[in-house]
Amino acid sequence: MIQVYRIPIPKDSLLKLPKEERVCLLQLGHMANQVLMFEKLLIFATTLDSKNEVEQYTTGVQTQMLVRLAVSAVFESLLVVERLFVKSKIGNDYKDKLDKRGSDALAYLKKLMGKSALLAAVRNNYGFHYPKVDETEAAFQAAIADADFDGMWKVYFSHHGFNSMFLFCDVISTKGIAAEAGVADLAALQKLLMTELREAALNLVDFAHSFFAALWVQHFGKEIDAEGITEVTGAPKFDEVSIPFFVEV
Repeated sequence: MIQVYRIPIPKDSLLKLPKEERVCLLQLGHMANQVLMFEKLLIFATTLDSKNEVEQYTTGVQTQMLVRLAVSAVFESLLVVERLFVKSKIGNDYKDKLDKRGSDALAYLKKLMGKSALLAAVRNNYGFHYPKVDETEAAFQAAIADADFDGMWKVYFSHHGFNSMFLFCDVISTKGIAAEAGVADLAALQKLLMTELREAALNLVDFAHSFFAALWVQHFGKEIDAEGITEVTGAPKFDEVSIPFFVEV
């Protein structure tokens, strides 16, 4: 059973906040929601037990797509934190009001800002944007020369598009990201990418929660009242949920 506290946020309280602080809260809250959604999807995407080569490759590509979108969302979130908090008056006003968890999270995020070539490479060329012509061609040439990719130059077509994939077209993404990040070892690249993604996501969420608490205490006091508790029953365990590629249509 999961207990969820229903906490109303009065409209008049939100209206009393300075505009800059209100906007910061709204964007950080949205950021936390989005990052957590991607984290859950990535966990679900990696729990499926593939039964054959086709399932292995299609679910693998699907997972990599989610990784790229998640990395892009995290990278954009770092820009939000930098713009609305670190480089603004709000940061000066609130940096000492964060709890330890929030302060530690902010310190971690500041180290990533402008320094993570890996997150930037994914976001700029393979997540929210597509690579340029020459970059695509270079990634293709690198992939086609790599014997480890020989089993992936295929398409999987079924009677419905939901169950079809241009597999070979996604082969190049890994090579392209590796070239952008300057990492030749693909296994090391994947490990580094997942580590940076996970740590950045968790710290972004911790920071958002800490800022909300600090802002609330600053303007409305140390108490916040819940209108009640909702008990959610029957929810699956997080490691028992999977996202398949193939579905009956």
